[in-house]
Amino acid sequence: MEKETYLNNCPLCGSRVINGMYGLSGYLMCNNCLLGWKKKLKSTEYVTEYYVGKSTLARRLFTPLQNFFYSIRQWYAGRQKKKLWIDVGAGEGGFLKTVKAKRRIGVEISSSGKKMMKESGLDTLSDKEFIRTKGLGADVISFWHVLEHVEKPEEYLDAARNNLKKGGKIIIGVPNIDSFEFKFSKQYWFHLQPQFHLWHYSPSSLKKLLQKSKFKINTIDYWSIEHHLTGVLQTFINKFSGSKENVLHRLVKRSAGGSKVRLGDIFWSGFFLTLGAPIIVLFWTIGSIFRRSGTIVVVASTGRKTP
Repeated sequence: MEKETYLNNCPLCGSRVINGMYGLSGYLMCNNCLLGWKKKLKSTEYVTEYYVGKSTLARRLFTPLQNFFYSIRQWYAGRQKKKLWIDVGAGEGGFLKTVKAKRRIGVEISSSGKKMMKESGLDTLSDKEFIRTKGLGADVISFWHVLEHVEKPEEYLDAARNNLKKGGKIIIGVPNIDSFEFKFSKQYWFHLQPQFHLWHYSPSSLKKLLQKSKFKINTIDYWSIEHHLTGVLQTFINKFSGSKENVLHRLVKRSAGGSKVRLGDIFWSGFFLTLGAPIIVLFWTIGSIFRRSGTIVVVASTGRKTP
């Protein structure tokens, strides 16, 4: 059931300065902390077949690069040996299977995702089980593009704090509403994804959210190759083709899923993967240097702030 959220105050910082989100209908934004949200919040529903384990040709070709991205994810946690790593929103467990830890737990709302993880020998928890659980003592809890999906992100952060060991870390990847990429592309922004994303964070709003859950930010990375660079690529394809279908991403991550692939999608995908690639890299570099990247990765802890 959808919930109307025409609020007089920002749900995060309490500010009354609320406007539309850069002119997009169906969204609101706080001008103080730069938190954006949909006017109608509805919990994301993942059909049983969302994770089906099928491997398209594009996905198989992408696998070596995906494994490289997964190795980068682990760098954020440091080199110390991990006893327990919890990945929230683990999907079918692709990343979690590569994690170097004695025990690995995947938290997933999708029944098909949990089934596939169990078949791979991974422990699983549902989202509700994770929120209720305390005292697991995890070294690391990761949220790779999860907090923008959930209706109550503070519940997940509170659960993370309750299940981290002393000195443990959380790693959070989210799209950045305060980015050149979003302001350039508006409704064609790859990370807008209105069918899935309820919240849109900026570094300032994410910091406030973490402070409310008693976390301190250790680092913010604006250079993500996995989500920022590839997001720029898909955003440019969307913008120039006039399509919001994110076709290249769908082909690589899952399948086209019945979406109509237009000639414009094919042409601009080919162009920005070849002749136009320097444009993508330049845009990614500029956004990262000026800390206005399309996504950010935040490492935080409940302990003292690291230098």
